[in-house]
Amino acid sequence: MNDAEKKVREQTERILNLLIALRATAGWTDRDTLKSCIDEYAGLSDSAFDRAFSRDKSLLRTMGIEISTTSWKDAHTGANGYGYRITQDDYALPEIDLTPEEAAVLSVASRFWQDSALGIHTGRALNKLRGLGIDLHASAEDGAPEAPFDTESFSVALSAVNARRAVEFDYRKPGGPVSHRRLEPYTLLTRGDRVYLIGRDIDKDDIRTFRLARVEGRISPVRRRKDGDYEIPDDFRVSDWFRPDRASGPAHTARVRVRPGRADPVRRIGTPVGAEDGWDVLEISCEDPEELAASLLGYGAAVRPAAPPELVAAHEEMLRRTRDALAQVLDGKAVGR
Repeated sequence: MNDAEKKVREQTERILNLLIALRATAGWTDRDTLKSCIDEYAGLSDSAFDRAFSRDKSLLRTMGIEISTTSWKDAHTGANGYGYRITQDDYALPEIDLTPEEAAVLSVASRFWQDSALGIHTGRALNKLRGLGIDLHASAEDGAPEAPFDTESFSVALSAVNARRAVEFDYRKPGGPVSHRRLEPYTLLTRGDRVYLIGRDIDKDDIRTFRLARVEGRISPVRRRKDGDYEIPDDFRVSDWFRPDRASGPAHTARVRVRPGRADPVRRIGTPVGAEDGWDVLEISCEDPEELAASLLGYGAAVRPAAPPELVAAHEEMLRRTRDALAQVLDGKAVGR
């Protein structure tokens, strides 16, 4: 565990202990009691405790949890005393009333996250909302993302952004060679089913955009670099630097033939341009012919790529590999008999 992870863990434990202490009491909890039950507060002077406690109260407030405070004067010494607690009103989740559209967005978002490292937390949150009687299924199917995300790359990139951790990886643009890149990541950005990592390219000393699906192999920390050893410029605005064309290469216009009444998802992303020999013809904008070929493969004989040549070739090669794999399975079953 590195220093940054250790610090986050200690902070989490302290906040959790503080939350338990202030929720478990039937009355008010004073400073001495908090010091005795929370190790990180023990031994602090009054002024140091006030600073640490103020930071923790602010953190709880950002989580939507308020701490109620009261004061009194000691009858014997005349000194002021202070008490703290978290009441049910401070802690309870307020009533949530989502419109059908908002519920649909949450349901779609849950499918976005379910294959990532955050999937388990997303599931728990959605179960709590369903427990409140909120329907999270309405109108969500049409907007569901069709392509899964690379779970490991996404979670590693997200962790790097949060920790301000410099990373390195091998990156491939369509039609170009694989290059090794070193990056100080600033943010992750999604566009539909695509995820982009944006930050300062260390070797080029310029802010660049990388599509996560084009990372080959693992994303690793840069050696001899520490978490948090760079700053994100105060004037950084992702809208000023997002360059999907740099991340994905030139766009292609593909022509795809589709059987009438079939492959509705393909029709939704394409533009009808006519008909040929009983097929509907669509034009589809794509950044990577191989990626489009893979997405069309699942529609079987209902879809046939027509152009560009690299799309047709990629589709035929994928069909060949699929047929070979099926033949091997069938041969294995025949031998087993």
